[in-house]
Amino acid sequence: MSSNNSLTQAKEWVTFSIAVVAAIASVIFWVQSADDSRISHIEGEIKELKQDMKEITKQNSEILRLIGRIEGSMDK
Repeated sequence: MSSNNSLTQAKEWVTFSIAVVAAIASVIFWVQSADDSRISHIEGEIKELKQDMKEITKQNSEILRLIGRIEGSMDK
């Protein structure tokens, strides 16, 4: 009788352990997949900012070139 009771109790502990591991694994998977869209959105914004920075740098170079030409014309 006690052997049968111990076996049932062991089965319950194994089932409980498997359920806990499955729950933790599903929570981890959910958290990782939930962040994917945020990361993709942030990466897109970073690419846009880099492109804007390149354009600003190009415009700054053009502005400095024009200022130099104006200063050169004023000295004459």
